[in-house]
Amino acid sequence: MAPLGKTYIVEHLDEELGPWSELEYITIAKESHEHAANFCLSSVSPNLELPAALKNTQGFTAESRSVEILYAENKSRVCLLDPSATKELAPADGEDFDVFLFGGILG
Repeated sequence: MAPLGKTYIVEHLDEELGPWSELEYITIAKESHEHAANFCLSSVSPNLELPAALKNTQGFTAESRSVEILYAENKSRVCLLDPSATKELAPADGEDFDVFLFGGILG
């Protein structure tokens, strides 16, 4: 995966994808693309058939590998967005991170 700008990733650990998630993912992909960023759905089960509308959205990629594997060499550049974090995300964090992860755990 060759990032254009920042990369936003959702670790999709479910075996299904409901209509609400589909709409959320399409919106994230479109907005990411509009801002020269990437949106990736990682850890997608090989058994999960993604909706055509999502697969055909500019800025969207799906990946069966986990973030741990995708960024094994660059874990320090991945920011896990954790609602219970002790430090709030700040604009300056863009200098330290290339990837922002929603969900999942980096080991």
